[in-house]
Amino acid sequence: MTTRATALRLHRTALLVSVLLAAGVQSGCSFSWGSGGISDVLFGGRSTDDIVNEEKPKKGSPEEAAAEAAKAEADLLGEESRLRRIAILPVAYTDGAAGQPCDLCPASVQMKATTAGAARLAMGFTYEAIARHPRFLFPSADTVEKAVASTSDRSMRQAALQLATAGRAELVVVSALIEMRPRVGPDDAPSQPAGAALYMSLVNAKTGEVVWSDTFDGNESGRNFVLKGYDKLANDQPLRWTTAEGYIEHAIDELVEDLEDELD
Repeated sequence: MTTRATALRLHRTALLVSVLLAAGVQSGCSFSWGSGGISDVLFGGRSTDDIVNEEKPKKGSPEEAAAEAAKAEADLLGEESRLRRIAILPVAYTDGAAGQPCDLCPASVQMKATTAGAARLAMGFTYEAIARHPRFLFPSADTVEKAVASTSDRSMRQAALQLATAGRAELVVVSALIEMRPRVGPDDAPSQPAGAALYMSLVNAKTGEVVWSDTFDGNESGRNFVLKGYDKLANDQPLRWTTAEGYIEHAIDELVEDLEDELD
C-alpha cells in the first residue's frame, strides 16, 4: 500500500513538472526543481526581484518625484469630485427705494425695508455657517459679486447661470432678508425682544430649479433660555438680550443646518 501511494505521488509530481516545463517554454519562464520544490524562477532570463525593482522608481529619483506628484494630483481630483460646488449669492433686501432684488425667490417673499448693512451682515454669517461644512466648495464673494454686477438689474438668475457655465457652481444659495424686528428696551430687560424673518433656498445654478427652501421667522424670546440661565448662574454672567442684527446669526445657523441636512 505504501509503495503504491509513493508511486502515485511520484507520478503526480512528474506530471506537474512536465506541465510547468511546457508552460515555461511557451512563456520564457525557467526554474529549478529540487527536494525543496521550485526555485530560481526566471522570466525572460530575469528574476522576479529584478523585474519589480525595475518597475519601481528609485528613491529620490526624478521618476519617483513625478510618480508622487501624479498620485497627489489624482488624490486631489478625487477629493474635489466629492465636493459640492456652491455659490452664495448676495442676500436680497430692500431699503424702501433700492436694494438687491431676488428673481429666484417665490412671489410669497415680500421684503420689508431693512438696510444694506444688515444684508451684508447676513451674507457674512451665511459664509461662516456654510464654511463649517467640509463638503462645500464655493467661489469667493468677489467672484460672485462680479457675476451679479455684470447682469441686467443685478439678476440672481442670470448670475447663477453664468457661474454654472463657468464651472464655478452647480448650486447657488439664495437668501432674502424679509424683516428685522428691533429689540425694544434695554438689553437686560427688554419689553420686546429682537426678531427676524429670512428666506433661504438652494437652487440648481443651471436650470433655476429649487432643490430646497425654508423660511425662518421668530423672536429671541425663550431662545437658548437654558444656556443663558447657566451662564448667569455658573459664570456669573448677566442675562443680555441681543439686537435684531445679532439675532440674524441664529436665524441663518438654523437655516444652514437644514440646508446641510438636505444635502447629506
